[in-house]
Amino acid sequence: MDPITSTIISALSVMGSEFVKSSVKDAYDELKTVIRRKWGEAAPLARAVDDLQANPKSKGQALVLEEKVSETQAAQDIDVMKAVAKLVAELEAGTNPRSGGDTYIGNQISNSSNAHIGPRDGGSR
Repeated sequence: MDPITSTIISALSVMGSEFVKSSVKDAYDELKTVIRRKWGEAAPLARAVDDLQANPKSKGQALVLEEKVSETQAAQDIDVMKAVAKLVAELEAGTNPRSGGDTYIGNQISNSSNAHIGPRDGGSR
């Protein structure tokens, strides 16, 4: 699978989460903007991105996008690949709870020697 399609699939898989950073959504929108600027709003490639976004679990839509990426040689376009690289970086930073982002909860409480759930005095509230 080409890097554009796989990155878009990855982005769509996390964008529904309330924990995803807005920078991931911004980078995804930037990639879509670059595609539209290069090939046009109504171009088959832009429509394939929209169709996959509308149905992100569709293997068929992913295959269509992959085909359109190949037909347009979008993976050889410098601006597109810069936008893809930015999205990949944001995905890595925004989906890694150890990255220091403040949008995640889910510290490893079970592995913490100071973990305590409940009132500090041990009694009930």
